[in-house]
Amino acid sequence: MKTKAARLLACLLLTTTPAARATDVDGPNDCARAITDFGDAPEGSLAYPGVTGHFPSCLAPGAAGTRDGSCPFISTPPLATGFVRHLSPVGSINYWLGCGLPAAPSGVDSEPDAKVNATGAGPSFCDPTVTVDCTETAFGLTFGQDECYGSTDAGIASPVSFTTCATTTLSFQTYSCATAVRTVYLNVLVDWNHDGDWNDAVQACNTCVPEWAVRNATIDLPPGCFTQTSPPFVAGPTAGPAWMRITISDSPVNDDFPWAGSATLAGGSLIGGETEDYPVAVVAPPVPCKTYQDFGDAPEGVAVYPSGIVGHFPTCLAFTAPGTLDQLCPEPVTPPPGPTGYVEHVTSETDASGFWLGCGDVAAPLLGVDSEPDGRSWLISALGQIAACDAHATPDCTEPAFGMSFGQDECYADADAGLASFVTFAACSTSTVTMKTYACGSSDVQAYLNVLVDWNQDGDWNDVVQCESISRCVPEWAVKNEQVTLSTGCGSLTSQPFLAGPTPGPGWMRLTLSEQPAPDDFPWNGSVSLPGAVFRRGETEDYPVRIAPSLVGVGDATTPGRLTFAVPAPNPATYGCTFAFTLPHEGEVSLVVYDVAGREVARVLGGRMGAGVHSQAWDFRGDGGTELQAGLYLVRLRSGGVTLTRSVLHVR
Repeated sequence: MKTKAARLLACLLLTTTPAARATDVDGPNDCARAITDFGDAPEGSLAYPGVTGHFPSCLAPGAAGTRDGSCPFISTPPLATGFVRHLSPVGSINYWLGCGLPAAPSGVDSEPDAKVNATGAGPSFCDPTVTVDCTETAFGLTFGQDECYGSTDAGIASPVSFTTCATTTLSFQTYSCATAVRTVYLNVLVDWNHDGDWNDAVQACNTCVPEWAVRNATIDLPPGCFTQTSPPFVAGPTAGPAWMRITISDSPVNDDFPWAGSATLAGGSLIGGETEDYPVAVVAPPVPCKTYQDFGDAPEGVAVYPSGIVGHFPTCLAFTAPGTLDQLCPEPVTPPPGPTGYVEHVTSETDASGFWLGCGDVAAPLLGVDSEPDGRSWLISALGQIAACDAHATPDCTEPAFGMSFGQDECYADADAGLASFVTFAACSTSTVTMKTYACGSSDVQAYLNVLVDWNQDGDWNDVVQCESISRCVPEWAVKNEQVTLSTGCGSLTSQPFLAGPTPGPGWMRLTLSEQPAPDDFPWNGSVSLPGAVFRRGETEDYPVRIAPSLVGVGDATTPGRLTFAVPAPNPATYGCTFAFTLPHEGEVSLVVYDVAGREVARVLGGRMGAGVHSQAWDFRGDGGTELQAGLYLVRLRSGGVTLTRSVLHVR
């Protein structure tokens, strides 16, 4: 898993290929020769995708850059772009950036013009008789240069990254041929606003941030190879690619240095030293994290729809009666439900990253998730507030839906909500859900998304229904363990497509983001069967939704050409229940009851029956006539090669 900085640096620097350099190009001993050196940042060619560089590198004057900013400038207004040239005559005591080869003092090439191109190895853009020494791949482009990260003559070994608005320093290596400490001048330029020049200064980060980051600072060069650290400076406010210039010289540079370089100095040159240019990354700071404990808040143990159906959604820490398993398609997707569990998410102070649904308030993004000791699930009516989970807690918001009101942790459009507006699905149509997410820390996050929807409005998420018009099975576990990537900060996530159920009416939907995949009993047991009974990180949010009639005009009405099996009524039941079903044509029928272990306990009906609507009562007695124990039972209707399954809960 890569951080944003790592990914940007991967784009910044994919390869650093010295072009035919086994030793220093002009070596082996740079202490005993004359040296002429230029910078090699792009001038007159692309510096970034779609942006031309106006950095002073080539001897020939180039078009002027611009001067942008909102605070006092420390350089003069730009004219034609100049160049930076260093001269170290024979007999001078040389010094440079980088340490060169271990066996000999070397580290700077001599060249008649800047080594700059945007095509990789080959001739320089400045002078076709000059060949570049190495290839740097950055920002999706390839640059031919004099030095690249890690080259033998480079002052910087690995890609540099700055964090926006952070006070930072720059480390680099120097080599001095002197036998005593020598004081020289250091200048550092960084294109903070990514416009292809170093002329700008902006009021940001509670200070003025010039692109001339270090201006004529004095540093001491000890003899031989030495690692230097620049004075501190503040990085710019905008994340993105940038070019950096580092220059050491005998004398200070002029006020026009960012755009003219050394062109206006006597002889057009700096005496001694060297200039090196590097592509760098400017990245946003890591988003802070928080510690929290989160639960879902779908109704459990109270009415969820105007019909009076009681919710069996896994929310409260206390276990409640199981929901039912209505399987109207052949393939099961979950185990038979046991007592209704809960979903809990936890983080700790040791977690370096975290993520949740919703982006919080603009000024306080960490408010996107609350910490709570139990699910916030309430039914609010004229009779008062009925707490499903913890009577001592209070809901954070009230959501009106279906002519009812529910107290919850998040409601649509809250600052901590992942969804901004009420969700409606079209029956038997393909749908997605788009939600806001927030990831803290410095790393993008790999997570799992799960979506549950109560398509048949029976108060649980355990079922598989069927869209007869398109002959498709529709599980209430609509999205199961979809792997997603969450970018740091506030982002938007759209689920994979899924099919909506066939029955228009109200429904409840659960969205869960988690570090681990959800277990197979997730729809009714939540996180209980996981180690520690919790998800690490992430969040669960629950919302009332509506299933509208199909967009293509195909409703949910029972059609005469299919086998149907209604929900047993009543359910749950104490003394008995009735099974109602419709046969499309005359045929053999069997109605058999099984316990949750799959054992047959009662053969309620068997034989040949005519087409039409039928019903059959069952008194919760087994084949031997003895009343069965309280619990959940599966009822399978078979006819014409089709099997439909319902469940019924026997209570006492």
